[in-house]
Amino acid sequence: MDRKINKKKIIILILIIFIILLIAVFSILYQRNETIRVFLDEYVFRKNVTENTLPKISVENTHTFAFKDYIVVLDNNILDFYNKSATKVFSFEDIEISEPIFETNGDFLCIAEKNGSKIYLISNRNIVWQKNVNGNISNLSVNKNGYVNVSISDTTYKTICTVYDENGSELFTNYLANSYIIDSSISNDNKFLAFAEANFSGITIQSNIKIISIDNAIKNSADTTYYNYSAPAGDLIINIEYCNNDLVCLYDNHIDIIKDQSSSTITNFKDNNILFADINNKLVQIEKHTTGILSSEFEVQIIDTNNLERKTYSLKREPKSIKIFGNVIAINLGTELLFINNSGWLIKNYTSSHEVQEIVLSNDLAGIIYKDKIEILSL
Repeated sequence: MDRKINKKKIIILILIIFIILLIAVFSILYQRNETIRVFLDEYVFRKNVTENTLPKISVENTHTFAFKDYIVVLDNNILDFYNKSATKVFSFEDIEISEPIFETNGDFLCIAEKNGSKIYLISNRNIVWQKNVNGNISNLSVNKNGYVNVSISDTTYKTICTVYDENGSELFTNYLANSYIIDSSISNDNKFLAFAEANFSGITIQSNIKIISIDNAIKNSADTTYYNYSAPAGDLIINIEYCNNDLVCLYDNHIDIIKDQSSSTITNFKDNNILFADINNKLVQIEKHTTGILSSEFEVQIIDTNNLERKTYSLKREPKSIKIFGNVIAINLGTELLFINNSGWLIKNYTSSHEVQEIVLSNDLAGIIYKDKIEILSL
């Protein structure tokens, strides 16, 4: 007996196959054809936004930071949290900080008084702990588990580093007699504290990277040093960051990566025309390529520290600055801000009637700061 053909099901199947093929074609064209990509970004995906079209907070003379999906504003000892719609959702009063240092990682926000003694750790709308320390706070770092390193200067030592766990319990303290801490980072497995130190007492600057075993330090072991590296004399360390389990070290003239107690150079600024470089989850640098006597192009390079694979994004104009956080890279072109992801794809394009001076950034939003307002851009 012949089966009756269900024409309706066949038509639906053909439509599904057609839609899948259409999506595949547009995906390939989007990736490979810049003209089509620019058209789709502007007219289909609506990635272009302009000043005065976004939710805004009216503020003056405040300290601002981005944390998860909040814009955080500190003013007159009150810490206000605003959502993407510029609505204040909660606040903390009596925050005894006037000149803050902000650091964030995952669900944790750490805030301290620059050159002061007060420090707070915040998570899930709660102040997890707060402390007064002896000495002047010069540097903070926090990992995704809430472990905090506080660097204190101008005591009997050049620098004192103290590590606290997520509950605020002191784990150990490390003393540096001859050098200052420039930056620090705690690995996300809670095993290592790395700090970048610089000694300015000699004729030339001496920068060192030291990695401490947290377990050994807690046990008061005689040998807490996991790795120690002295950079060539004159090289100034600027920033360090754990990317996965590798430590990326940004100097004023090169970038190193420390893997398995071995250091190697990723980029030498003397050999490459690098204008900007920064670290957060990935290593990002912008390189200038001369294309003619009076013309240049600029390439954003996003480097995976695991395999050194590079994603790129081309710029026609020279950027004024970059800022990165997690999966978002913000490129300031003056009156235009480009937000791209770690795969080198455009997230949003923001244009202003005058030059943007400052932005704050998280994976979820950006705060574009003007003299009397903060515009909130969802990413």
